[in-house]
Amino acid sequence: MSASLAANVVGSIPKAITGECAWQGKELQTNSSWIVHWTPAQINELESAAQHFADSGLALENITPESFPLPTLKPFIHEQLNQLLNGRGFVMLRGLPIQDWSIEKAATIYMGIGRHMGSLRSSNGKGHLLGHVRDQGAKVEAGARFYQTNKKLDYHTDSADIVGLLCLQKAKQGGESFIASSMAVYNELVKRRPDLIPAMFTPYPTDRRGEVPEGRDPWFEIPIFNWYRGQLSCVYLRHYIEEAQRRFSQAPRLTKEQVEVMDLIDSILQEPGFPLQMAFEPGDIQLLHNHQILHSRNDFENWPEPERHRHLLRLWIAPPTGRPLPDYFASRWGAITPGDRGGIIVPGTRLSVELSV
Repeated sequence: MSASLAANVVGSIPKAITGECAWQGKELQTNSSWIVHWTPAQINELESAAQHFADSGLALENITPESFPLPTLKPFIHEQLNQLLNGRGFVMLRGLPIQDWSIEKAATIYMGIGRHMGSLRSSNGKGHLLGHVRDQGAKVEAGARFYQTNKKLDYHTDSADIVGLLCLQKAKQGGESFIASSMAVYNELVKRRPDLIPAMFTPYPTDRRGEVPEGRDPWFEIPIFNWYRGQLSCVYLRHYIEEAQRRFSQAPRLTKEQVEVMDLIDSILQEPGFPLQMAFEPGDIQLLHNHQILHSRNDFENWPEPERHRHLLRLWIAPPTGRPLPDYFASRWGAITPGDRGGIIVPGTRLSVELSV
């Protein structure tokens, strides 16, 4: 039996996940400890590091901790990383004076912070290390990914250990972010439907949205929950799971129990007090640990002026201190080595940084 399959032997899986990671939104809505404000001294250090990088002449895709030096901020960033990996699984860094910076300076500072946490991963088949989450008029029905639209985004996880979102512009209306602990979701699933535990840990075929690595099927298979070396990880993309059923007759068919697992997950996530809602302000950086956090957003309406359209910059980050993962993840992430996994690489991918959509 492979390590991945052995990891998900039902008898070895705990009936509840405890600790700071298994939170519910109602517990945190009046507790703002998850919002961390930058100090003026910290902002000055970030700006100095950005100038140091600009003077180096390096391209943004080659940014490193050495070319973006943070002599006193490094412990602070590692503290936030520890909260992501070993605490509640998310943090909001607030107060960057984004209105005073060019897009290039904002991207440099954002990517520099991310690079001090780990390696940066391609977030699409084009090799973009810096993703633009902005309505581009694309249609999900035509195969686009949701970040290219203004549509409501259902709860999901991304294909990297950590996802970061830097807000450049917020929407005229809507676009609020919702997050939830997948560990708390698991606890509720087991409590309400223990008979579905086996179905939670069996593979679900999931559509790659046309971004297919060489030699792979246009879908990948991975359980929604994976128990491995004493840690529970979650992968959930229901829309893409259903698309794999619709588009690929060769993909294994979902069982009734697997569909019931997804129905119950979605029901739990809609219960008042379960998710945590947060509104982005320009200069906010939201960081999430995908193995423990599900995220979604409302649909939104933009201002008429294109320069005022809702615009977030996305990073996918692989920290070298990331948790061990079973082999299932390699089918989507390309590898399972901490610090060098995650992202999307297909034939012809060339890593780059685009400063405009």
